[in-house]
Amino acid sequence: MQNISSKNSLNKGTNVKIFCSSTQCQIANEELINLCQQVTDLKETITSLENIIQLKDVQLQNMQRDNNRLSVELKKQQRYIRNLKQQLDDDRFFYQREKDFFNSEIQRQKTRLNVSKLSQQRKELEVVQECLEDENKSLREELNEKVETTYNLCIKFLRMKYAKDSLRQKFNQLLKEHLQVMTDMMEKLDEAREELNIIVSEKFQDPLPLSKAKFLQVVQRNARLVHENATLKVQIQHLTLNIERLKSCMQKPKSINVDAKIIAKLAAQSKKRYSKESTKWLPFHSCENGINNTSSVTKSSNSENPVDNSEDTKLVSKIRSDNLKKYANTTIREIETEETRELRKGRARSAPEIRLTEMQPSSSAII
Repeated sequence: MQNISSKNSLNKGTNVKIFCSSTQCQIANEELINLCQQVTDLKETITSLENIIQLKDVQLQNMQRDNNRLSVELKKQQRYIRNLKQQLDDDRFFYQREKDFFNSEIQRQKTRLNVSKLSQQRKELEVVQECLEDENKSLREELNEKVETTYNLCIKFLRMKYAKDSLRQKFNQLLKEHLQVMTDMMEKLDEAREELNIIVSEKFQDPLPLSKAKFLQVVQRNARLVHENATLKVQIQHLTLNIERLKSCMQKPKSINVDAKIIAKLAAQSKKRYSKESTKWLPFHSCENGINNTSSVTKSSNSENPVDNSEDTKLVSKIRSDNLKKYANTTIREIETEETRELRKGRARSAPEIRLTEMQPSSSAII
């Protein structure tokens, strides 16, 4: 209302001052504009304040409503807490009484069961002792069986070793006989060739016609080829023997549960034997190469001189026979010395191993 009255007064003042001078009118207009602006600002502030007041009234109402609700909830919670406290007190009293009853019952049962517990523990210990004794018996039986099996395997292995040594000895004897037979055959062939050369030299000292010379050349060639075939057969036999030995070396032996010391000894012996056997056959190959070279020389000489080569063939046959005799004698001596030494060593080693294996089961039986 005050604002409305102020507006009316301002309007009246403006009507009165219309008749003033121009300067005063301008000043008055400016003041009016300023006043109108202030009035509009005041109106806006009033409306904003009214809105704020309304909002605060609404907030106050909400706060009162929340306070009432919270007070109701607080009363409910207090009532619930009181009930819980009472219930807890009742439960405590009840469980305390139960606890006292069970404590008294436990004390009474303890005094009754002290003697029975001792007897029960004794029985349990006796049962455990019986179980352990049974297990010990079973383990002893298994150990005795394993000792017997190892002992039997060791004996079988040593018997196999002895049989292998005996077979090797027999094989070496047969090889000696074979070499002796081959040397005898070579000597006989050389003697036959010498006789043939003598006959040829005696009967055909005079110059021969071409047909007879060709026939004699064919006969000599056949004799030479027979000799070469015999030497090649000997080489083939030795090569087959070497191949068989290599195959036997390549085959893996079966695993036998023997002591580590015995296995190491046997491995060392086998390595020595194989190395010695491999070195044995080297001179024979060199001898064969020499014989082949001499035969090639004789072939070339025979091709040049088909008739007058009796002396050359005699020399070649003598060289071959001498080389074969030397090789046979050296191989026989080497085989005799090395094999006898190895057999003696193997027997001397195998005897204490058998004694040791016999002592092991006796000691296990004592245990």
